[in-house]
Amino acid sequence: MPRHPTDIFAHTAWYYARYRPAYPRAFFEHVVARCRLDGAGRLLDLGCGPGTLTLPLARHVADAIGLDPEPEMLAEAARAAAAAGIDNARWLLGSDRDLLRLAPQIGPVRLATMGRSFHWMAQDATLADLDQLLEPGGCVVVMSDSERIFGVEGEWQAAVRAALARWVGAERRAGSGVYRNPHDPFEVILARSPFARVETYTLRYSRSVTLDDLLGYLASTSYASPAVLGAQRAAFEDDLRATLLALEPSGVLHEEITLDAWLAWRW
Repeated sequence: MPRHPTDIFAHTAWYYARYRPAYPRAFFEHVVARCRLDGAGRLLDLGCGPGTLTLPLARHVADAIGLDPEPEMLAEAARAAAAAGIDNARWLLGSDRDLLRLAPQIGPVRLATMGRSFHWMAQDATLADLDQLLEPGGCVVVMSDSERIFGVEGEWQAAVRAALARWVGAERRAGSGVYRNPHDPFEVILARSPFARVETYTLRYSRSVTLDDLLGYLASTSYASPAVLGAQRAAFEDDLRATLLALEPSGVLHEEITLDAWLAWRW
């Protein structure tokens, strides 16, 4: 897929750590069971952000590594680890392009995860590089849940998209650039990779979000971050708040989420 700008998540880490929803417990339980995590081995979480996947899974491995290109994300991850009393996680600055360069620091890996991050990567190359890092029997987990605004069709989501179009343009932003979807579905990419034995896991659930939480979430995204909105941010938020209150006077919005995960092994 085309390379995105390097500033896609610049200055979003504070919001990301506080306003991105956690993954459901059932998802982690499934990964632990299917990948046979027993307290041994190493986890590598690519595009780890503030440790949203890394930290819950760190409790099921001997040690965990979070890799991310944003120093501010790694600082938030380290803060969250300390707050949770997790002392077996460490944080490396880098992206999918740095896997082989960082291989001596990463070492053999039992589980490699990519949550809300695989779509930003050079997917085929990343999986080929992971083939050199994963120990025999190791597992790769790629997951994606419904992107709250662009991944769901609903009245209030359409209203948010319309507000974004008014303030930052019709195309979905990705930092200073424009977002492009991966060419192939994740399961197709995995099927042609060294990890071609693929299982799909799907979890559907509902949740509610307040307007304040939604605005915080938007600030964590690549398409409505403070850097993208710039001096228009306050006016955008006022406009959006008024629009959504007209749709839902309680200020509490409801959403249906589909979480898809692909667990993959070598044959």
